[in-house]
Amino acid sequence: LDKVSFSIREGERVALVGPSGAGKSTIFELLQRFYDSNEGCVSVFGQSVHDVSTEALRKRLGIVSQQPVMFSSTIKHNIAYGNEDASQKDIEAAALAAHAHEFIEALPKGYDSYLGEQGTRLSGGQKQRVAIARAVLKDPDILLLDEATSALDSESEYHVQQAIDELTENRT
Repeated sequence: LDKVSFSIREGERVALVGPSGAGKSTIFELLQRFYDSNEGCVSVFGQSVHDVSTEALRKRLGIVSQQPVMFSSTIKHNIAYGNEDASQKDIEAAALAAHAHEFIEALPKGYDSYLGEQGTRLSGGQKQRVAIARAVLKDPDILLLDEATSALDSESEYHVQQAIDELTENRT
């Protein structure tokens, strides 16, 4: 990235578009402080990301990526990751908002179903909806979607897009 500058107002939706390697994901990584810029300043909520603790910053950010991280645990744990005090009711409400509740309930043990290594028991669209449910439960001020529907079939993309539309309402 070179000489990139932009501002996003609270509640505004912005799409970063460009070819592979243009820096879209790098901007997300800079926002989350996975690494720091060599020059210039990255600010969130009017403050440099260097002036806010990484923990405090990341609590206000939610991300749904093309390849969401799934843990070798239950669906309930995967949704509640980062919000371990969440109640079953909260987890189910997040899954409903993410259009995931129906397929979760159809699994042999519902929310207590084990996903296997990297969520191998779920389709790509189901993994995306679990990741969206995780973001819903986190209730972030800023939601980062990194090609969240790029590798999905049309039916899965429809469900994921419905969930994203609801999740992004009144959010940056």
